[in-house]
This record gives sequence, C-alpha cells and structure tokens, in this order.
Amino acid sequence: MVGRVALVSLGVLLLEHCSTVTLTRYTQQRADVTRASPTVAVLLTELLKMCFSVGLELTSLFGIGSASSPRKLHAAVCLRQWDTMRLAVPSLLYTLQNNLIFVALAHLEVVTFQVLYQAKLLITAVLSVIFLGHRLTAMQWAALLMLTIGVVAVELSNSEEVPQAKRSRRNVQQDTFTLGVGTVSAFAAALLSSTAGIYFEVIVKAKELDAPSLWTRNVQLGLFSIPLAFGGVLVAGPASWDPNVLLQGFDWVVILLVLLNASGGLVVASVIKYGDNILKNFTTASSVVFGTLLSVVLFGFRPKLQFAWGATLVAVAAFVYATNGRASPADADEAHEEQDTLVAGEHCAHAAETESSMRIADSV
Repeated sequence: MVGRVALVSLGVLLLEHCSTVTLTRYTQQRADVTRASPTVAVLLTELLKMCFSVGLELTSLFGIGSASSPRKLHAAVCLRQWDTMRLAVPSLLYTLQNNLIFVALAHLEVVTFQVLYQAKLLITAVLSVIFLGHRLTAMQWAALLMLTIGVVAVELSNSEEVPQAKRSRRNVQQDTFTLGVGTVSAFAAALLSSTAGIYFEVIVKAKELDAPSLWTRNVQLGLFSIPLAFGGVLVAGPASWDPNVLLQGFDWVVILLVLLNASGGLVVASVIKYGDNILKNFTTASSVVFGTLLSVVLFGFRPKLQFAWGATLVAVAAFVYATNGRASPADADEAHEEQDTLVAGEHCAHAAETESSMRIADSV
C-alpha cells in the first residue's frame, strides 16, 4: 500500500519530470545557440543538491526539514565514516553507468540504445524481488512488460528519422564486434542504474538505531558525487577556468533545467524511501508521455501514431500494476514506519539518482 508521503512525492516527481521533458524539447529546438557544457551542468546540479540537503537538514522549512544542528550533522557524516562510505557505492555505480552510456552511444544508433536501455525497468523489478523481498503478481509482471514496450514506443516516436543513405553507410561500417560492444555497454548501463537505485533503497529503508535522516543521507552521497562530477569537468578539459567561459551557454532555460534536476534528485530519494524504485520508474515513464503532450500545446510538436499506442500501453500498465498488487511483509513494515514518521512530524522528500546527470547531459 502506498502511503500519503509516497503519493505526494510521486506527484511532485511527475510534475518535475514533465517540466524537465518539456524544457529539454525546447532546448533541442533552439538553433544558433551556444551549448552549455554538460559536465559543468552536472557539477552545478550536485553542488545545488548538497546546498539544498544541508539547508533542509538544519532547518524545519515548512515541516519537511529535520531541524537538526551543525554538530549532529558533522557527527553523522564525519564521525561515522563506515556509514558514510556506504554511500560511495551508488555514486561510483552512477559514474560508471554514465561512462558506459557514452560507450554505447559511440557504437550504436541512438534509437537502438534507447530500446536496449529500457531493460532497466524489468531489471529493477527483478532486483527488488531478490534484495528487498517484494512480491509481484503475474499481472504486475505483465504490467511491467507493457510499461517497457510502451516507453520504448514513446521514445522511438520522439526520435528523429535517420536518412536511409546515412543509415546504410553506417550499417556497412559497423561490424559484429562494434555492435556487441554497444549492446553490452547499454545493458551494463541499465544494470548499474537499477543496482544503484536498489542499493540506495536498501540503505534508506534499513531499520537502524539512530539512523541518519534522508537529508543526511543525501549529504553523504554528495561527498562522493561532487568530486566525481568535478573529475568529469577535468576529463572534458575546459578551454579556460574563467567563469565566463565555463558558464558560457547557461541562459535561463539551462539554469532552470539545473534547478529542476537538483530538486528532482531530492524528490527521487523520497519516492525510493516511502515508495520504491518500481513506482519511480512508472512515474518517470508517465512523465515522458505528459511532457510530450505538453510539447504538442506549447511547441506544436506532432506526435506519431506510435506515440498514441505507446502512451496507451503506459497508462494501461500503470492501472494494471496499481490494481493487482498484494502487500508483502516488507510493505507492511514500511507502512508502519511511515505512520510512526508522520506521528513524529518527520516529513521527508529526498535525494539523488545521479540519473539526473544523464538527463542534463542529454538536454544541454
């Protein structure tokens, strides 16, 4: 059963991701505009998430903050080194995932990559059953399969058609080894993305004495994600360290995208803690559909018939999954935990699938 905090978090995530999808489409349609550096955008996103997390940990902010003290935050982050080090794992997994995405895109057509990468929807469900004890009905497995097919159809309907001549030339150049490297990289990226999400879910749902708040967990995560993001900037080799050069191309649209991804990362962790990764995947899939529909109104985008039946599959899958579930022991424990949390007045919404990193890289 999904609790109130999870429902609110899912709603906010849907709104955030819809806005991101719409703004991303707008940036892709702009011509003769200086492109912002994706690696700098990722670094700014991680820095913002750290600022937001520290602020929410130290204040009450409309009842969603922890209202802790700098001393307690320091103790949780710096004096419990082993606990903090556990958050290095998802940061490293997401970094490796992003590198594998670049490898896959270098060896595959974008459309092929999009299809293969959606395997993460089913991989996440399998890992949830293995490591979190989730129990899914046969109808829910069928809904997940429908969701995967629907998302692939929607993604393909948004892709540019590759000219036949260009496609033929590229196919001639690609050999079996090249396609194999791209395929393995795409599946490996999907596996790492799912594994990082499940790993983080295990940590934030663990029943521990004096467990850190969700905001503290995000601070711990940021201690590793910020240096990794900075490393990405170094590897990219900026032309100059002059702020005017580094921030070239950061107009109001890109800045808004950075803000959305930073805040969205916080909401994602709230969904993972009070819901789960599968619900997160359903929400982000639905947001792609709604974001495309907004593009029809705002930018005159003309969806194909493929989008229509893909969106229908996503909607049907969401309905089937929601109406054919059964409570597992883990779900019951989470419901009791959430009730205790609400009574105590601790409302949370938190932190970060550095998958936002990939979304920024695609958008800018």
